[in-house]
Amino acid sequence: MREAANVVMLGPGLNVRGGVSGVERLLLNALPKEVRATHIATMVEGGKWTKAMTFAQSLAKLTLELNQHPDVVHIHFASGASNIRKIILARMALARGASVIMHAHGGNYQKHWATMSPTARSITLSTLLRVQRLVVLGEGWKAFFESIGVPSHRIVVLPNPVVLPEAVPERPLGGKVRFVYFGLISRRKGVFDLLEAVAKLSPESRARVEFVLAGNGEVAELREHANKLGVQDVVEIREWVDPAERDRLLAGAHAFVLPSHTEGLPMSLLEAMAWGLPPICTPVGSIPEYVVDGANGVLVAPGNPSQLAQAIEKLVTQEAERVHMGRLARATVEPLCVKQYSNRMCAMYRSLANGKGRRAAVR
Repeated sequence: MREAANVVMLGPGLNVRGGVSGVERLLLNALPKEVRATHIATMVEGGKWTKAMTFAQSLAKLTLELNQHPDVVHIHFASGASNIRKIILARMALARGASVIMHAHGGNYQKHWATMSPTARSITLSTLLRVQRLVVLGEGWKAFFESIGVPSHRIVVLPNPVVLPEAVPERPLGGKVRFVYFGLISRRKGVFDLLEAVAKLSPESRARVEFVLAGNGEVAELREHANKLGVQDVVEIREWVDPAERDRLLAGAHAFVLPSHTEGLPMSLLEAMAWGLPPICTPVGSIPEYVVDGANGVLVAPGNPSQLAQAIEKLVTQEAERVHMGRLARATVEPLCVKQYSNRMCAMYRSLANGKGRRAAVR
């Protein structure tokens, strides 16, 4: 029988719209029964007062859980306020003798580090040096954390998980080509660049494309921008969609587009590739470790609508190549299936639970 482990997981509320919550949900649902996990929300959507109260409650809940001596405290963190909250929680857990995993997300951390005060850097680094594991999304992120002083043997590269649909629909050639985007609606995600690119398409390509952009954030501003550019006839801008609707749209699409300026390893990209969609994206964060330009997708420079327009036209006109790229995209993410992800995470939990984690990193 496999060894049991008691885990306390801290991160955004499971209903928060975003990739980190998606990772939490997938992992919690995939854990075997002998690994018992208690989730504590450290942030929820809402105003400043709501967020402050949620964090205060997380401090109290963690104190109670630490009284039960959990085997592992698993903390998801990103940049900005998330970093501050999670460093406080990590230091609480470490002070009580808990084994701590810090799990880095988000694409802005390197920029955030560059703007930190010397005191904030010192506190953050001293905490990362004390935790038993630092989980990162790719080799590029490992190199960054090594460059600021985190020992290599404490860093574990573990890409985000994905649920693989049992069957990918056949996508016949000819007709309209539908592109989809899911995620935060913001300039950092490149969706305003995308509208500029659509406006640059040739009349022939524009007659063949449809775009569905769904998410939360600057939705009204993006609609206004679409109207200003005169592309509202081929671009549908929607609010955040639930997983069932997301999968329906992915099944009916022909390609995915994510022209972000910064990223970690976006869940929406992995989900689209799992559905056999070739992505158009930017070589930021860990994306180049999984998307190879001209093989299983197309890479364009961030903030370059002209390149983006050329990439869209390529996938519209080179249909056989588009379908082939989609097949390779699916094959690329198959090793990232959530079951394998859960197995690796559980091995880490058990290693820390039985004391091995303090002496050797999980390979």
